[in-house]
Amino acid sequence: MARELNFSHCRLFIFSEEVAANGISNEIYTLANDTEIRPTANVIVCKNTAKDYIESSEPILENLITKYYEIFPNSSKYTGYIYNVTLGNFFNQLICNTCEPFAILGGVNDNSTNATTSSNSSDVSDIKATDNSISAKRGSENIGTAVFKGDKLVGELSALETLCLSIIRGEVNSFLISIDDPRNEQEKIDLMLYAEKSPKIKVDVVNNTPYVSIDLKFTGRIYSMKEDLRYLDTSVLDSLTEAASNYMENLLTQYLYKTSVEFKSDINGIGKYCLQNFLTIQEFENFDWENNYTNSAFNVSVDAEIESGFLVTET
Repeated sequence: MARELNFSHCRLFIFSEEVAANGISNEIYTLANDTEIRPTANVIVCKNTAKDYIESSEPILENLITKYYEIFPNSSKYTGYIYNVTLGNFFNQLICNTCEPFAILGGVNDNSTNATTSSNSSDVSDIKATDNSISAKRGSENIGTAVFKGDKLVGELSALETLCLSIIRGEVNSFLISIDDPRNEQEKIDLMLYAEKSPKIKVDVVNNTPYVSIDLKFTGRIYSMKEDLRYLDTSVLDSLTEAASNYMENLLTQYLYKTSVEFKSDINGIGKYCLQNFLTIQEFENFDWENNYTNSAFNVSVDAEIESGFLVTET
């Protein structure tokens, strides 16, 4: 070649599912050791081949594809449907003994299968890359999370489960949820929740079993308006607060048991909260958190106070 290759402006690394399932530690160590590679570059695991993903990447709103890949992870702050995973994050989690790595889940949108996929989903946010029900010719898409155990891919998280990951790790500012209307179970109400404070996580070890307690505090407002709903009625707001809190507790509990029992992978980084139970690092290593995480019991407490719809306020 007449020109020297330079990777200092590389924004993204893409691995196919097949490659990721066989282990990518050699690749990650090599990339992390390259002085030209920025640790802020994102890591994506693609449900299709990496070649198909790259060829299908045609952003509509950006002239430069590098600009698109620079800004698309920003949506993690206000949706939680993806997690801004960088090469630096992945490498640190790979060598860490209190957590496991994960990556952005990508894929190539296939509009021919959208109708079937979306009809089987009980929640429009319970989707993954390639399952998006939005019909558009936009090629590649990034929704969900690829879960690793060590350096090997072991499973996938949907958009809603990725939101749970973002909440527990304290990496989302606001997000939408859709719950059953407490006064009419045949209808849904959309709520916008805002993180009031960072998650409070505590781990106790009893008879070699980790007991994990997670306390979360949110404030929220009604997002989808209904003509007959009394937005300033205390009883209405109280019923929505209780329904939202119960919904989030069930959602997060199911997600945590999925990561511990099905994936056996602490992508939530709960292991660092377990360190306080041991006097030395050697005692913690003997406890074997990476494999003992699957025995964890979880207690999630959520206070999601719905204040109003903000459409009208008392004067």
